[in-house]
Amino acid sequence: MVFCAYCGKSFTRKEHLERHIPIHTNVKPHRCSACQLSFARRDLLQRHHSTYHEAHPMEPPPGGVPTVAGKTPIACLNCAQAKTGCDKRVPCARCADKNLPCAARFARRSSKAALRAAQASAAMSSQVSLPPQTTSDTPTVNPAFMDMDPATATRQDSPGQPVMTPDGTITIDPRIQHQDSPPKKSSPASSNHLSPENYPSPHARVDGMDDFMQLGNDFMPHDGNYQDMLVWQDYPLSMDMYPSSMSLGRADVPLPTFTDLSDMSSNSEHMSSSRGSIHTRSTSIMSSGDFETTIKTVEMAASSPSEVPEFEVVIAAEAAWPLARCNPPVFSGTCPRTAIVHLESLEQKSKHEGTWDALEKYLEQVDWDAADLASVIPMDSRTRDKMLAITQTFLHKALEIHRGGVNSNSNGRYSSAGMLTFLVLPPPKILEYFLRSYVRSLSFFYSLVSTGCVDPNEMIQNNQASTLLVLLMIAQGASAVPTAEARALAAGLIETCRISLFDIIEKDIEMCADPIALRCALLFTLLGAWSGDKWLMDIAMGQRGMYLSMLRHAGMLESQPSMIPSFQGSTSTELQWRTWLHRETQNRLVYNYVMVDQELSLFHDTAPMLSVSELCAPLPGPELLWMSANAEQWMAGMQSIYGCTANVNAQLLTTPSLTPSLYDIFQDFLHDNLSRRQSSLTPQQLRLLLHPLQSLLCHLRQMLSCFSDLLSTRRTTARTVTKASTMLRLEEVQALLQKWYELSITYHKTNPNCPVSKTNLVLYHLISLNAVTHFPEIERLARREAFDGSYWELGLRYKRCVYQREEAIFHSGQVLRLVRAMPVDRRPCWWSVALYRATLILWTDSVSRLDPNFQKHDSGNPVAIDQVTPEDPALIAYLWNGDGIPVLTHRDGTTANLEKPNDVLSYAAKFIEEGISSRLNDGIRRKIVALGNNWNVDGTVMTTA
Repeated sequence: MVFCAYCGKSFTRKEHLERHIPIHTNVKPHRCSACQLSFARRDLLQRHHSTYHEAHPMEPPPGGVPTVAGKTPIACLNCAQAKTGCDKRVPCARCADKNLPCAARFARRSSKAALRAAQASAAMSSQVSLPPQTTSDTPTVNPAFMDMDPATATRQDSPGQPVMTPDGTITIDPRIQHQDSPPKKSSPASSNHLSPENYPSPHARVDGMDDFMQLGNDFMPHDGNYQDMLVWQDYPLSMDMYPSSMSLGRADVPLPTFTDLSDMSSNSEHMSSSRGSIHTRSTSIMSSGDFETTIKTVEMAASSPSEVPEFEVVIAAEAAWPLARCNPPVFSGTCPRTAIVHLESLEQKSKHEGTWDALEKYLEQVDWDAADLASVIPMDSRTRDKMLAITQTFLHKALEIHRGGVNSNSNGRYSSAGMLTFLVLPPPKILEYFLRSYVRSLSFFYSLVSTGCVDPNEMIQNNQASTLLVLLMIAQGASAVPTAEARALAAGLIETCRISLFDIIEKDIEMCADPIALRCALLFTLLGAWSGDKWLMDIAMGQRGMYLSMLRHAGMLESQPSMIPSFQGSTSTELQWRTWLHRETQNRLVYNYVMVDQELSLFHDTAPMLSVSELCAPLPGPELLWMSANAEQWMAGMQSIYGCTANVNAQLLTTPSLTPSLYDIFQDFLHDNLSRRQSSLTPQQLRLLLHPLQSLLCHLRQMLSCFSDLLSTRRTTARTVTKASTMLRLEEVQALLQKWYELSITYHKTNPNCPVSKTNLVLYHLISLNAVTHFPEIERLARREAFDGSYWELGLRYKRCVYQREEAIFHSGQVLRLVRAMPVDRRPCWWSVALYRATLILWTDSVSRLDPNFQKHDSGNPVAIDQVTPEDPALIAYLWNGDGIPVLTHRDGTTANLEKPNDVLSYAAKFIEEGISSRLNDGIRRKIVALGNNWNVDGTVMTTA
């Protein structure tokens, strides 16, 4: 008796245990050479091949028993009776040792296999025209009599099946001897358009389909709710969804609509053969019912003309996002896989001539606005060739992992020279634009571009981490470009770089402290968390804790001495500048992680992972020094900022006030000692101060959620934490937030066009919303969780969602106002999620107004909460006295009343359409539209036309 180490199930024979193990390991070593499907068992592969293809998938083993009707050789008669192992040779080793007659044994199911093969061949021959058939001497066996004699069943002559002759040899039907390959359906590589009838319906049932779907009896779980993972079919990646017909290579192929996407599917290998890697271990299953629902969602989402056409599986996976969960969720175990879709999309784009032509035409119409950009050095041909060669290996590694590991090298598409995977990057001009787009869209918020320029020729050295960094920069720049080609390039590069970054760190532990590798990790975290792709969002959120631990263990969070240079020392100026630049790069990297930690925790409603007490590294230095192009400029900047330090006491140069940490500044902020600082706080420093304030508020809000609304009747003399004391601490945090606002608004009035200052104010209002609302409870109400639909229940839920109605409306309106005031190409990558949170709070208040017993205190003139500043008298009167009617304002000047929930959602959907299309923004918009359709509380269907 043997037992399974995973589930403890017992087996009488070792062979049965070996056949059972793949249930847990998901290893499928047997691959069909015709359609590339993978199977965990050899007999399932042979049954599949004998049923759906005409040629036998493999030669019989040397010296072994020839396969019978597409079956695996089985034990001989003597070994089967003795219930012992058999090597299946003729004669077998056991019979030879014991001088026993080795008689072959035929499986009882061989006749059924032959029957299925005959039926499949007959069906195929009726659809495919064959060449003139020659007369065969082998008599045709009536399938009705095949179950009577197993030996007779092996002599059927269905087209394409091996026939065993009486002397033990195998012959092939002469009708297919001159065919190079069995007739089959058009593959995605050979057709630019596939109609729905080319693929079986998800609901169709044919004989042997369970084995085709790799679900033999030993692979069925004990519960009856197993959902077949091949119901989710990817798209044929050779069928581009791009507006340009040049990228398709055909001018007569129309642009597929969102309804057409439901009919697309790609090779099922993508779903079945990529299950064995630690990088991609997740399930991708969905029921047929959910598939139909998703199709409707896709059709509904097609109403926006600004959206870029999207893969259906990507849209379906939006329900499993770790944020913006206002609709019924789908969890990872029942979510389609998207990583392989992006990788193969990038692979297929490389096979089409003119893939980047549409992107070049788009860039010709773009105003580069080079005045406010750091310079980008054009990439020379040698650098591009080197980067292309390294990227080629990265892509091969990623595809190998997602397609099933080492098995893809032996039986997969890599084995054929004609199907060799290759990568074609965009032309140098487009790559340069992507790098400039990276500088424009990201460097203002996370400053890591030193010396005022990005030089890929210098960055791409002989190490892979530098190339990864440049590729992630390109991916970031491409993700900000609203075209399908750029979106495909960005998503494919993100997943490719993620796998290679993980591999580099895993192979060399010293890379955990390498600034370049940590910077790559920071860029991936940003790209993945705001990618709009479920897989990338999940893994970025999961790995950010690992990257923060690497940062902590590298010692970069610790306090460091001041690096004010000695102007009359023996050390050269060039060396001092290089040393300062290295230290400054590490410090900026640390505080970029702090900002990312704060933003991700805010939008995911979790506590920040970093604590202010451990943030002792010096804050980033002045931008004048950071942007110095050479040592002379840096030294001149040092003298202008700190003066001539030749005669200054050395102790004064090492004082913490010159290079304070976030911990030092927060202490001064708490004690009102910021005035002792030599200069006012910069926008980046003000933004960093929000991190500890948000952490305080998050812990207090979690504490308040633990108190019951019912008073306890139990008396105790011990001193306990009460809700009243926690509320008092909450008011103290709100007072600190108000103090921060006064500091920030002073700088904002002086520099009204500063994008960082506007971003800081948006974050302030979002954090303040968390003090007066409970956003996870709002999303639970939107999903109708534990909600019976009665007005009485709605009133109770609203009290748990919004604590101070006027303040919640005020802060939500200010978020909308500040986001709209930002240029569309200068908004942070999470602006649509900020819009989503403000909209959902306003929508919850609007839904509560449908209660006939709702106390309506609004009166007076309309107050455009998304237009007026906090200093406006009308807004102040509404905030303090409730005088006025809050409204939202569209671009054309019309107003949206908060009395109608669908008007609020329609306002947000139009708001997002006015911005730049991205996968995240389009997904947020579809969620808002779906929320309006799910509720439909005022009897009208929300539209955004």
